Amino acid sequence: MWAEGGTEGTRNGEIRIKEAVALGAKVMATACPFCLLTLEDAVKISGLTSEIIVKDIAELVVEAMDGNSNHQIPNSK
Repeated sequence: MWAEGGTEGTRNGEIRIKEAVALGAKVMATACPFCLLTLEDAVKISGLTSEIIVKDIAELVVEAMDGNSNHQIPNSK
């Protein structure tokens, strides 16, 4: 498993989440279980839980196949 070295500076997951929010993304998708955990953690640490949600690509596929959009996208109107 890959892990970021050291404890100084901003974590890669936090950087990616902040970039996604700055671009207006409401959902961040990944197929990597490790990335899913690090990105979810980054959302919480950054205090952006009301701005963006992290999902596994499989979740999005199931939602699309079911035609079910019961997922909650932050600040969607």
